[in-house]
Amino acid sequence: MEKKAAGKSNYTKIHHVGVVVKDMDKAIAYLESMGIGPFSAGPNMKKVTIPFKGELHGKPAEWKTTISNANLGGAELELLEPTEGNQALKESLEATGEGLHHIGFLTENLDEAVKQQTKLGAKIWTKSVMPGQRNFVYFEGTALGNIAIEIRDV
Repeated sequence: MEKKAAGKSNYTKIHHVGVVVKDMDKAIAYLESMGIGPFSAGPNMKKVTIPFKGELHGKPAEWKTTISNANLGGAELELLEPTEGNQALKESLEATGEGLHHIGFLTENLDEAVKQQTKLGAKIWTKSVMPGQRNFVYFEGTALGNIAIEIRDV
């Protein structure tokens, strides 16, 4: 991404930090044993597998991801296990292993936010736009640590 001119940031509050993992159950067990959590994906569920449909590198794609979240003082720690299909998470896991994948922000106007970011030089890595789900876009990893930026509907 090109450097934004000094001034007001478009994103002033982190919504979540996404971490890609190989084995969700092991990741949850380890983090909870360290006092981080509890992890949840809804009432009486530690994790959930969600199907997505969208694009990867500008081409149609479908995939499934297993997800679990822990609230950490106003921001979420989001664990993500690529479960099925080609997806950005799987690419990251294969390229660099488990670890920090993205920093996520919310927006009330995803289309406008994407236009702003691409105008600044950001390149879309993947996106999912499906009725009834929170739509999101991951921009390609940053020069700093190859961290992706996610913008998601409120």
